[in-house]
Amino acid sequence: MTLILGISWFIGTQFFIEQQRHPKKWQVLKIVVLALLIGFYFYMPFEHRYDSNPEYLIRFFLFLIAGHLFVLIAPFITTWDKNAYWNYLKTIAISIIRSGFFSLILYIGLALALAAIDALFDINIQSKRYGQTFIFCLGIVNTLVYLSDFPKNIHEQTQIHFQKALEVLVKYILIPLIILYLIILYAYSFKILIEWELPKGWVSYLVIALSLLGFVIQVIINPIQKEIKSWAINKFYPYFYILLLPLLVLLFIAIFRRITDYGITENRYFIVAIAVWILSITLYLLFSKKKSLKILPISLFSIAILSSFGFWGAISVSNKSQANQFKNLYSKALQENKLISQTDYIRLQSILDYLDERESITKLDQITGLSMERFRDTLNSDYRNKGWLNTAKIWDSLNLKVDSTTMVEGNSNNKYYNYYQNWNTNFTQSIAEYDSFRTLSINANAQVANTGNKDFYIKFNNPEILIEFYDVLNDSLLMELNLKKELEKFTLLGENLYDIPQEKMVISAKNEAFSYKIIISQLSFDKENDTIKFYSLNGFLLSKK
Repeated sequence: MTLILGISWFIGTQFFIEQQRHPKKWQVLKIVVLALLIGFYFYMPFEHRYDSNPEYLIRFFLFLIAGHLFVLIAPFITTWDKNAYWNYLKTIAISIIRSGFFSLILYIGLALALAAIDALFDINIQSKRYGQTFIFCLGIVNTLVYLSDFPKNIHEQTQIHFQKALEVLVKYILIPLIILYLIILYAYSFKILIEWELPKGWVSYLVIALSLLGFVIQVIINPIQKEIKSWAINKFYPYFYILLLPLLVLLFIAIFRRITDYGITENRYFIVAIAVWILSITLYLLFSKKKSLKILPISLFSIAILSSFGFWGAISVSNKSQANQFKNLYSKALQENKLISQTDYIRLQSILDYLDERESITKLDQITGLSMERFRDTLNSDYRNKGWLNTAKIWDSLNLKVDSTTMVEGNSNNKYYNYYQNWNTNFTQSIAEYDSFRTLSINANAQVANTGNKDFYIKFNNPEILIEFYDVLNDSLLMELNLKKELEKFTLLGENLYDIPQEKMVISAKNEAFSYKIIISQLSFDKENDTIKFYSLNGFLLSKK
């Protein structure tokens, strides 16, 4: 991930240095970028813990976007020329298409060569080699071909060559798409006014897509808009931006409706940031005399960097907003003698999961009067695993009760539980009490599970979710496992079963005739209200008759 970031940041740095009067004096910037990349490397956690905490991936993608935006503006930070900048952006677009095409041809050729070696010489080519070849073509060859198109004298390329193909693209593809989006959104706006209802949240994505497409068109036609003989291109500015302004009102209403109801998350934070950016750029293009194109990538670059850290950043603002949502819902429950609606209970649970994922569960300590980390099982935790949060104990301590009158059949209180064992842990089980060891696989449609054992066999009763062990000799019932009750116990451990220690994913029992132990390696089931729907269970069965 660090190396991926380094590609765009070092390219941008090199482009910036090459355009300076004394390039050697600016070489220190490469050391600064290298130091920042090393800092990012040590910021990222070891192993794969960043998969469970989105904070790390969010910052990675923000820095990745910022790096690519830096490439778009690097040669023009200190010196500006409108025509040279347009040619630079054109070169970037052509280079991306050309390098992608060349890399694809090379990959197809190399993949066919590997397949030929495999088929003709009976040499086993592992399937992962094809993926590694693709990464080589995309990461190494594609980058080198991309860079080979760039001249060093970027500021000397001031003559505009607006090809007929670009005019066709803008006139007959991009502008018609803009018109189609405008018709759809204005029709939807009239529908809202007639029915007097708030806009759906999804409309915000369509307005953003329309705005970004409009900005792309503006960049393409900027140097020739007044000279070219095309009514659609000549009139694109300012009419598109005038028509866009009412739709931006629709955009902000849709966004703040969701924020008012559910608070800010990272996703909504970025939508608000993009919406503010679109409004600012629209007003800038309408009223500014300069209309400098570099303001678009510079402003986006600033948003990407600034939103990645600080109390104003996406992660900090989102965590505070969700904690505040929890506070409001909990205060409401306290006013009702700790009686809470099912909808509010589900929201509290989702906020708890949200903050736990982001390692910010302590933000609820002051609100609840509890030390939330006390409810975390850290017995098997290490630098790769922070341990699992026992939410059932939290709700017991808070003593919240769900109002039965608010329970709705088939509502959104439907949770999916899934578990896969990571065997890269220190886990042992005693086998002294048992005399056989078998794999076990049961799915919802199975009636009989063959254990490969001559002493007993298994029947699975799906409606009741029962596992029954039968004697092979006389077909008598040896023992019965009520799997539904076990699944109910698992739901008390929290919805995220991945964090549960392996010791808790073991089921065992014995009587005078039979004893067993099931070590679960995979499990999936649904719970809707009080109804359990079982899908599958895989694991290992230790037994003794």
